[in-house]
Amino acid sequence: MAHEPRERWTNRTAFITAAVGSAVGLGNLWRFPAVAFKNGGGAFFIPYFVALISAGIPLMIVEYALGQRYQGGAPKALAAVTSKFRWVGWLALLVGASITFYYVVVMGYAWHYAVASWNVAWSRPAPTYSVDKVDGKPALRQTPPERVRIYLPARSVERKAKLQRMQEQRPAERRLPVLLPEELEGLKAAESGKPERQRLEFVPLDENVGNYFSQVCLGGFRPDFWIKARDYNTGQNAVRNVGKVVMFTVPLPVILLLVVLARGLTLPGAATGLIYYLKPNWELLKDPGVWIAAYGQVFFSLSLGFGILIAYASYMPPESDVTNSAFITSLGNCATSFLAGLAVFSVLGYLAFINGQPVQDVVAAGPNLVFRVYPIALAKMPMGAFGIALLSFLFFMCLITLGIDSAFSIVEGVVAGFRDRFPGIGRATMSAVFCALGFMGSLLFCTRSGLMWLDIVDNWMSNYGLPLVGLMECIAVGYFFHIEELKDYINEHSEIKVHNWFDAFVKVVTPAILIYLLANQFLNDITTPYEGYDKILRHSVTAAGWGWFVVILCGALLLSRRYVAVLGVGGAVAVFAGILAYLIRAAAPGTALGELIAPAAMGAVAVVILFGGLALCIALALKTRHVAGLSPEVTEPAGEPEDGEEGVTR
Repeated sequence: MAHEPRERWTNRTAFITAAVGSAVGLGNLWRFPAVAFKNGGGAFFIPYFVALISAGIPLMIVEYALGQRYQGGAPKALAAVTSKFRWVGWLALLVGASITFYYVVVMGYAWHYAVASWNVAWSRPAPTYSVDKVDGKPALRQTPPERVRIYLPARSVERKAKLQRMQEQRPAERRLPVLLPEELEGLKAAESGKPERQRLEFVPLDENVGNYFSQVCLGGFRPDFWIKARDYNTGQNAVRNVGKVVMFTVPLPVILLLVVLARGLTLPGAATGLIYYLKPNWELLKDPGVWIAAYGQVFFSLSLGFGILIAYASYMPPESDVTNSAFITSLGNCATSFLAGLAVFSVLGYLAFINGQPVQDVVAAGPNLVFRVYPIALAKMPMGAFGIALLSFLFFMCLITLGIDSAFSIVEGVVAGFRDRFPGIGRATMSAVFCALGFMGSLLFCTRSGLMWLDIVDNWMSNYGLPLVGLMECIAVGYFFHIEELKDYINEHSEIKVHNWFDAFVKVVTPAILIYLLANQFLNDITTPYEGYDKILRHSVTAAGWGWFVVILCGALLLSRRYVAVLGVGGAVAVFAGILAYLIRAAAPGTALGELIAPAAMGAVAVVILFGGLALCIALALKTRHVAGLSPEVTEPAGEPEDGEEGVTR
């Protein structure tokens, strides 16, 4: 069947810009600064740069080389290495698709805050909630916003005077009262004599911002209250268009970050925040966990394992540069992360200053940073109403553009893979189908408990899906491919040559690190209930975490026509679940059996699952091992090859 010729980037700049845009995302803004701060501050950059050179860039070179050489998406490119690894490409696409389901919801939060910036709505009274026990049962009590009074707490007379002077820089209608503890107690005592429905409630600004996020974006979802309540009860043209979009959306967040940084550097306390961010704690370099955190951050931040970079590289001519493009993309992404850290910590330093707290007490990561902590700081800015509204709008527009680039690139990777598999379906139709499925998949994350589901799915996709794909890519290229021929292909056209260091990283260093990451995360998740969500809804972690991961793994095998493997995975999951359930009951914490058996049992389970599964995959691949030719001429087949067929014609 005839199919459309493969689309091309208009130029290398468009490709690099799109690749940087796929790597630069929300994680650069809300994950990197907190990870760096937690793991040694300025000293963290040493393991971070080591991880970038030894794992991040080599694996990006692999993904660029596969996509560019075989002119196809992730499934087609990995099938060209050996047909038994096609499922890895499909897994990469399904992991990425899962992430887009909740990425668009986070962008929805950011859109709401951007619109609400004109009057800084999160600094206005929001409903408050508390859980009381009525007749022996938990009851959620709500105070409407008209009975909420916001204030700034002060711990001393000197602190109160300082806060009042800063309030005087704000418009009169936006100034807040500053209350000492005894003054607050007096106001509460005066209200206690009133009927409950007329009683005023005094709420500090920081808590009010949290209430706003919970009420407006999450529909009243408060994990702490839910857990408390539970405890009561229990226990071509297309690619040209991509290039045009990213040429606008990729530079924009960098420009916006620079604006936020410029304002942040002028705030009192900004220097303290930057010192906390950059001051090296050399002692922490002795901790292996810091080095693991660095590898994890580099791997997740560069969009490795999504299938995005393979798809983007497939739109470049086979003779295009590989290595220098990988270096530019990696360094551009990491430079943006560093810039985001400066912008975030300059503002966090100001927030710590005005709150009279150490910087470490106001540091947060993820949605809590951008939808709770940062809005608090914005609401307390010593600026006029227009200045606060403008800065808030710019910050949330930065979030939106970061999200657009990431979601846009993931969708492109998924569509490229499926178009290789079903070449008779046009791009517009394929995109429409995926967007419709994505809309339905996103509905789960729009519910009141959507943030809980988001956190669970994100943990499993980021900590299991992406590392597993990266590990299998290294094994496929390192052990089932003539890597010397691949290096010759890369070096023939690349501006930066690869040599023996490339072999060492792809075959040994990166796989070893990823195996450790997977094993460590696995042990953590089976010994400690993730974030206590099972107290909110029983089996929620099992369903949204392990359950969803098994579903997309089986989906990847089905798309690769590995039907027997699907049955094997299902049976293995059932057996493993039964054994784990028995061990959890028999080796409960505090029992003698638990103290003796539980650690050994969990370690044994991890070894069997990780290394047993790895050995099985290698054994399957060895049965059909072949080396794909690396001749310059490539003729694309009409569709994706079946298992056992080669991915190119020579």
